[in-house]
Amino acid sequence: MATSTGAKIFSVLCTLAQVPLALRTLGTEGYGLWITLVGLTTLFNFVDFGLGIGMQRTMAEAFGRDDHAHIRRTFFSGAAALSVLGVLTLAVGLPLALLLPWGDTLRITDAALLPQAGRALAIALIAWALALPFNAVSRLAAAVQRGWLHAGWIAAGSALAIATTAWAAHAGWGFLAFLAAATLVPAVQGLGLALHLWSNLRWPWHGAALLPRADLRALLGDSALFTPTQLGLALTQAAPPLALTLAAGPAAAAAFNLLQRLFSPPTQAQTILFTPLWPALAEAHTRGDSPWVRRAAIRAALATASLGLAALVVTAFAPTLIAAWVGRAALPPPATFAWLACLWTILQMALLALVYFLVALGRLHAVALHATLGCALGFAGLFLAAPSGTHNALLAGCCGLILGLPGLIHAARRAWPTTP
Repeated sequence: MATSTGAKIFSVLCTLAQVPLALRTLGTEGYGLWITLVGLTTLFNFVDFGLGIGMQRTMAEAFGRDDHAHIRRTFFSGAAALSVLGVLTLAVGLPLALLLPWGDTLRITDAALLPQAGRALAIALIAWALALPFNAVSRLAAAVQRGWLHAGWIAAGSALAIATTAWAAHAGWGFLAFLAAATLVPAVQGLGLALHLWSNLRWPWHGAALLPRADLRALLGDSALFTPTQLGLALTQAAPPLALTLAAGPAAAAAFNLLQRLFSPPTQAQTILFTPLWPALAEAHTRGDSPWVRRAAIRAALATASLGLAALVVTAFAPTLIAAWVGRAALPPPATFAWLACLWTILQMALLALVYFLVALGRLHAVALHATLGCALGFAGLFLAAPSGTHNALLAGCCGLILGLPGLIHAARRAWPTTP
């Protein structure tokens, strides 16, 4: 827990330090496009279409039986499936990235940046495909109770990201090189974790046979239930910069990202709180300790509300904080834009808190239905309203998320443990 918390705090600090360097080197529009593509690559590296959750459960059960042979077979089967997914994505995505007029689509006005848009998108796709199989490594680390190793490599990846950004800024790298350096960090981080984990587990360095067809079908079937929710949650985080870029160009995405970075301390604090909490809730629910579940859930709700209040305070002082942080490299976003971005963040935090609670209590179908609905409505609102301006896009997106909350709240009330 302490290692994970320290790694997340270090990552937040590295992220905050990275912004002024990139902003001053690339300019507002270049930074907006850069952060949109980096954000998409980073977030979609965590989207494994539910396969990771199914893998982790299967490997954790095998670890409990001390069946390392089955762990290895599950790991290699999952990694192979993710590799195939990456190759298929490249086969479809690269021609589209290189042939379509993305500079015009993304409303880029910088004459030097305009012809590089397609190649930039291709670089982001390649980086995502390279990093995708390493999702299996992080799931393996969790399943065999080596979370401290994963946390250490998260910190190492953050350090590598700030180091490459600083060097690229110092050396005056162009936009495409700057983008490649940033988007390849997850793949390097995943490779480092894989080598370290292999050595720690004392596994042989050769591969293992894949799972039998029946076991693989069962694994994919378990994973399918989590796919819509996982994809929806990732899209709600990745979608705003892209939607805002389509609405008003990369400069709007840059403004939103500055606010996102300011909100990262409360959002990361929620992640630190809930990551160990939901397994504890699940365990207490399994043994029938309803009073503990109720107390923990109430405290988690109060903590989420407090972190939402912290986001409101950050928004109130956003102009001062941004000026002190990046100086004249960027202008503070308009007040209405900032408050809408804050509302989007708070709604995401509320959605995540309800999802964690319902997953812990085994209400997976409710999560799959209502969380996916909210994320889909938020995503649709952002993009459908984007042509009418940035404020309308954020407002419509927030309304979509709000429409998904009643179903989750109702499911949480039905799942609320009562005293026997």
